[in-house]
Amino acid sequence: MSRAKLNGIDLHYQTVGSGEPLVLIHGLACGRRMWARQMRELGRSCKLIIYDQRGHGLSGAPDDPTLYSAAHLTADLIGLLDHLGIWRAHVLGFSLGGGPALALALRQPERVASLILSDVGSAAENVWKLQWLAARWIAMLQRDANELHDDMLRGDFYKTYANRGPRGRRHMRLLLATTPLPGLKHILAEVIAKRASLYRQKGTLAKISVPTLVLRGQQDYICLRATQLLAASIPGAEHVIIKGAGHMAPLEQPQAFNAAVLDFVARHSIASMGST
Repeated sequence: MSRAKLNGIDLHYQTVGSGEPLVLIHGLACGRRMWARQMRELGRSCKLIIYDQRGHGLSGAPDDPTLYSAAHLTADLIGLLDHLGIWRAHVLGFSLGGGPALALALRQPERVASLILSDVGSAAENVWKLQWLAARWIAMLQRDANELHDDMLRGDFYKTYANRGPRGRRHMRLLLATTPLPGLKHILAEVIAKRASLYRQKGTLAKISVPTLVLRGQQDYICLRATQLLAASIPGAEHVIIKGAGHMAPLEQPQAFNAAVLDFVARHSIASMGST
């Protein structure tokens, strides 16, 4: 593990493997440790850049709501690439991580060799549902972390993986438990609850000019309409369904997930663009 002082916090990251750089951006309350099943296989072909977003894992999780926003998450991603001297990379955003990945592709498309959005845009058609859920989880967090984690494991984001068996449930609970409570609270309040509907961003999505792959777990119904909208609105986007997976597709079906990612990255390699 390494750390970089970025935008007022310590951001913890690690690099794995060799090849063209591929950034993996984790989802809500997962942290970089969610990528354990990608590190070995994807690391054979790519140089993986994996980090804890602010409020997660070992990265800074200040108890100050003004230090959390979608813009902060994007600035952290850009800052990390700058810190590592990486000009162009493949960027994969899962769930919450889709926000900064999309923002980078829009703001600095020349830095994104390919964009992969996995299970992104939950409840795009019902923003109020996310606001209600964020408020519910914040209230539980302030009462009892165990109550919160139990409720999260029953929710649409994590239940398919948690219900696969004791091992999956233990693993998901561990990921949730290693998320600092102040960070989780402020990510819920300042990022999740303030997310704008994707239906109001069709014009913006149409401006994305980088090769894009949209992935969704077959049983990830909370992202069904969102992924359909992303695939239809982003010019030339490909859409792949990961069979037998719910929202946590990278954990539930890692082989199929990894294969889809490697195929897309290979077809849009930086080397083929004649750029370093």
